[in-house]
Amino acid sequence: MEMWKKQKKTAIAFCVFLSLMFLCTLVSRAVYASRLPQITTKKPERTALIHKVETEGLVSQGMEYAVNTLSGLRCRTVHAHVGDRVTAETLLFEIDMEDLEEQIKEQEMIIKKLSLTIQEQEQNKNLAANEKKNEQDRAKEDYDRTAENAQDNVDRAKEDLKGAQDALEQLKQNPAAVTSEEERQKAQAEYDAWSLKEQELQKNLKEAQNEKENAEAALKKLEEQGAAPGDPSLEEAKASLENAEKTYTEAKSQYESHTSAPIAKPDYSSEDTAKAAWEEKKSSLESSIGSAERSLSDARKSRDDTLLDAKRRLDDSGNPAAADNSLAINRLELSVLQEKLEKYKEIQGTGGCIYPESDGIVTRIQVSPGERIPDGAAVVYADLESPLEFRITLTKEQKKYVNQGDTADLSLGKSKESVTVDYVAPSEASPELFEAIIFLPQGVGTLGQSGIFTTETQTETFNCCIPLEALYTDQNGRSYIYTLKEKSGILGPELAAELTYVNILDQNSSYAAIEEGIIDSETEIIISTTEPLEDRAIVRPKE
Repeated sequence: MEMWKKQKKTAIAFCVFLSLMFLCTLVSRAVYASRLPQITTKKPERTALIHKVETEGLVSQGMEYAVNTLSGLRCRTVHAHVGDRVTAETLLFEIDMEDLEEQIKEQEMIIKKLSLTIQEQEQNKNLAANEKKNEQDRAKEDYDRTAENAQDNVDRAKEDLKGAQDALEQLKQNPAAVTSEEERQKAQAEYDAWSLKEQELQKNLKEAQNEKENAEAALKKLEEQGAAPGDPSLEEAKASLENAEKTYTEAKSQYESHTSAPIAKPDYSSEDTAKAAWEEKKSSLESSIGSAERSLSDARKSRDDTLLDAKRRLDDSGNPAAADNSLAINRLELSVLQEKLEKYKEIQGTGGCIYPESDGIVTRIQVSPGERIPDGAAVVYADLESPLEFRITLTKEQKKYVNQGDTADLSLGKSKESVTVDYVAPSEASPELFEAIIFLPQGVGTLGQSGIFTTETQTETFNCCIPLEALYTDQNGRSYIYTLKEKSGILGPELAAELTYVNILDQNSSYAAIEEGIIDSETEIIISTTEPLEDRAIVRPKE
């Protein structure tokens, strides 16, 4: 029993604990949720964007006329004022006549001086032209004389060369007579054979003579010894003497017969001397021809060089003189001064009074009494007959939706007109701006009136368009949004803001068109929050 009571108390205590824990959980979730950012969401819409351009402008004159007069004159009186309505009979301002007369006298003196200068320049130009012609004539005469002298030198060199060539040709036609080497060798061989035979016969004759003398000496000796006739030794000596005499007689006959028709030793020295003299003369003529050819070449080169120099001098004499436009410039300046003088006299003829050419309203005055008239327009007035213009200034963003030819609404005071944009161009004052002009219909608007220009342009239909307040930009210029995602948390399922980068296709002052794929038509886009959001921050719907 006690055990059961104890278990019952434990069960009751456990239930109380669970109840307390559940209560704490609820309190904790309430406290946690109360600190979360509250957000509102919206799904992307499929729609087209409307771009509205609204800007202010002013009505300005459509056409202006300038009243010009000669600058530098002194203004005596100004009668017109900015904003005055003027006609062709309205006196605008007057010129100081005394100053005008001084300007005319000074102008006439300048014209006189310049006329004298032009006259002097014309005379000098004629003298220079005559001198130039004389120089050209002399250069032509020098060239002709130089060409003639140079050609004479060439002709003489040609004659010298031809004379040397003719002499050489004549010499070659009469060569020196010279025995051929074969004939010389043959004659020398005949002489050598004859001389050798003579020496042999002379040797035989001498031997036979010696033999005869020996035989005579032997016989004489035997006779002196008293050899008797019939003595065999004596007979033998006599027989030897007879044989020796016979041999001597035969040898002498042969020698005399051989020497009776002697052969002279060949001698060609005279031929060689004549041949050498002929060759020397030929070499001398060939050398003369070479010298004559070089002389002819030198003469031709000298002629060409001399003619080149003379031709250059002739060409130089024909070169135009250095450009001098002072005479033409002075003539132009004289013409301008004369025209200016005529204008001075025209002003003098009107008594110095300046009038507009037509009716209008004075918009600018550039002259002051007692001051010199500046260069440019002295007075500018708007033409009342031409249509007025409405001018506006556009930013680069506005220019995207305003083009030439577009229609728009123009509010001028209580009236509202449908107009066409006639002209759009970059502003001269700033490259970041553009100027647009609308030509107003006849009778619409007044000069200087303010107005409001309004135009709307509808784009194509985009599938994903979100409110502009849901779009953010990071420090790198990238666009992003926060989408609502569900995730698991400690206390159960929670809602989180997820940072998502997107590509902007187009946007206006209220909506932005987002490129599809990153988000779709079912994506919950956070469009407002009670606190700044971070990626994956836990949020709760706004109550």
